Amino acid sequence: MPTARGLLVAGGGLVLCVAGALLGYRGVLLLGALALLAVAGASLSVLAGRPTRAEVRRGVPLTRTAPGRAVTVRLTVAGAGRAGPVRLRERVAAAGEEGGITLAPAAPAPSEAGRWEAAYRLEPSRRGVVELGPLRVERTDVLGLAAAGRPSGTVDRVLVHPRWRRLRALPTGQASTPDSVRGGSRPGGLAFRSLRDYVPGDDVRRVHWRSTARSGRLLVREYSDTSDTRLTVLLDDRAAGGRERLDATAEAAACVVATAALSRLPCDLVLASGPGVDGHAGLPAALDLLAAAVPAPDADLAAALRTLRAGTGGGAVVLVSDAPHESDLREFATLRDRFPRLVAAVVGPSRPDEVAGVTLVAARDAAEFGEVWDGAPWTR
Repeated sequence: MPTARGLLVAGGGLVLCVAGALLGYRGVLLLGALALLAVAGASLSVLAGRPTRAEVRRGVPLTRTAPGRAVTVRLTVAGAGRAGPVRLRERVAAAGEEGGITLAPAAPAPSEAGRWEAAYRLEPSRRGVVELGPLRVERTDVLGLAAAGRPSGTVDRVLVHPRWRRLRALPTGQASTPDSVRGGSRPGGLAFRSLRDYVPGDDVRRVHWRSTARSGRLLVREYSDTSDTRLTVLLDDRAAGGRERLDATAEAAACVVATAALSRLPCDLVLASGPGVDGHAGLPAALDLLAAAVPAPDADLAAALRTLRAGTGGGAVVLVSDAPHESDLREFATLRDRFPRLVAAVVGPSRPDEVAGVTLVAARDAAEFGEVWDGAPWTR
């Protein structure tokens, strides 16, 4: 098929033919005919020599990344034939939009004729799933008048995780310090956390005499309360404000989930549309789910809340939404008899009215969310 350059040459040739015929200039007519013949000959040559069974290998060093972090993708094509130049067109689809990257591969070495290599930098700017491929391998003529090829290779996915930051504390009575390890203690008890210097008022029964004798100063045992250490994050992916609002709420949910993971606190993540990740699956699995989340206007938040009610209960539930209705918050408040603490994190321009039994954390955007959260009652 003619390229953009080929179409221009063919169009110019047609104009010259018409002008030459009308004005009686044979030279102009001949020049236009040569242009048309050149484009037609180039098209026939590339169609005859286009690759039929090209083998494509795509090297993606990172299948998980973050917005603004570059990933270098390397392509190796074999079996594309030897006649004429090769052009590679990589399909890149993200956030419901599809585009392409045109690459001029490096010429193969004489001993590796028919093998081509190319590379490009992928730098996603927002959360989501980026699909790479299939790669279109095209043969072109030396003048670039025509190109012909077909898609080859597989489709690879790169998950772009939402941005997140570590929060000061979580609504379970537990500070998110690096040494806040639960140690497998049963809920409702006290777990040994560390040793620290004695301060006036400490219970002398907690003095660790052996360590005190070795160090020469009074050291006491410090414990963590392991009661209600479970946490559930429910993301309202109905996204009344569209994909940008969902990006903001996904970042807020990622902050809570990541803080829980770094504090070794089991945290379940559930989307209102249904998918979820168990708290023991690990942080990458939770961030994968948040990366793949898309607006689900038909999601039933009330049904998701009823599912939580039917569960084991206990711990805290954090509802993250961009614009919850008053009825949503009232339905959320009915979980109070099953979960000791309920928190509604609203990330959006509007602030809903407070509902009894629910702690409200409202931020205008994801950048403000961390500061507002760290100023919440449980962090003081």
